Amino acid sequence: MNWELHILTECHIDLLLVETISPPKTRYNKQKNCIEIFKMLENEKRQFYNNPAFGIIDNDKDKPKGFSSCVLLREHSEVLSIYKRGNYQYIAVVGSKNKAIEDFILKNAEKCNISLSDYGLPTNLKELLSITKHLNNKREDNHSNITNFIRLFKAINKNKNSDFYKLSEWIKLFKEDPRKINIELLNK
Repeated sequence: MNWELHILTECHIDLLLVETISPPKTRYNKQKNCIEIFKMLENEKRQFYNNPAFGIIDNDKDKPKGFSSCVLLREHSEVLSIYKRGNYQYIAVVGSKNKAIEDFILKNAEKCNISLSDYGLPTNLKELLSITKHLNNKREDNHSNITNFIRLFKAINKNKNSDFYKLSEWIKLFKEDPRKINIELLNK
């Protein structure tokens, strides 16, 4: 079975990251925000209720109410953790406390000794946020920024010590078959 539509991202930059580090054969399932991801998981009338899912959310200050039912499996680093929710549902949380994916990007670039300026992107959080918040489905409107992010994400993902690499491993395990994930592999 193709599990790609069971991978839920909360915004355009999250989707772009996941598509870059773990390219889909079809597509992933982008939601508006983490609240929508949890609605997909918790609502009996939604397709993911009691079904496998892998959500990727920012480490926002205000977590959705359903997050309290998640159990921490592993804190991989200060900017990447994975949680389990019910049967076969996993939530990857990116960014340091109360920070979003942009923090995740900056910290991993620093960890890998990569300068965002080499990719035509700003090196501080505020300016990076101003770009990522304006990415949208109309990729032709953001072509140069999207191309720059893709190049950056690929460079960071090549480093096996990066959190991008770990996240791509978790996604790969889920795509193989979420009902057969060895929890020990997620904890490595």
